[in-house]
Amino acid sequence: MGSTTDGGPVDLDILLALNGFAGRGDVLDALLVQLSASPVFKGIPLMMLVWGLWMVPHAHVARRRAGLAATLVTAVLALAAGRVLSMSLPYRARPIHDSDLPLRLADTIDHGTLNGWSSMPSDHAVLFVALATGILLVDRRWGLVALAHAGVVIALPRVILGFHWPSDILVGGLIGAGLALAAVPLLRRLLLDSGLLDWLEARPGLSYPLMFLVTHQLGTMFTSTRTLLAVLRDVMS
Repeated sequence: MGSTTDGGPVDLDILLALNGFAGRGDVLDALLVQLSASPVFKGIPLMMLVWGLWMVPHAHVARRRAGLAATLVTAVLALAAGRVLSMSLPYRARPIHDSDLPLRLADTIDHGTLNGWSSMPSDHAVLFVALATGILLVDRRWGLVALAHAGVVIALPRVILGFHWPSDILVGGLIGAGLALAAVPLLRRLLLDSGLLDWLEARPGLSYPLMFLVTHQLGTMFTSTRTLLAVLRDVMS
């Protein structure tokens, strides 16, 4: 398998400029690490937004709900696509794994953090830009808020901490946006024209628990599912 270990000059300049915020104090470091790791800051706010938009009365409620359901399906596909690409593209070392780079390390972070995980593309960027783009297609105002969240809460800390090169974020974001722009309108039309949305709406005892499951897993980036699968793989091997 091929290996790409670093970014270009622009990548490096942006990385080092942003990384200058790391290692400057325990409080800031703790905040950056929590922003990069905790679902409370990452996925849960967006899932709360999806639920809020779903429940608020609207003149075109069926179209809005179909768009939100399409966004959730697209987000699952986007996360899967990000992982597949990360595993199939040539391996790219994360900045934090290059001990020759003059990186400032935040407290609790070392050169072994995320060891073995390829940097390109950022699956966080793929997922959260796909979600934000889907929400933007449903509601422009809240979609812009979701895009700001993807940039400030998701992408920025991961570059500051050295988890990703800026180009990892850019490529991941383009993949996520492209998937959402292509898939959300198509899936929304399918849900409306096929009557599937009406069928689900008529069965809230099925559709709402299912929606809770999907939003829970997206909000935590399927951490519990991936852990379970890893345990099953170890048991079966």
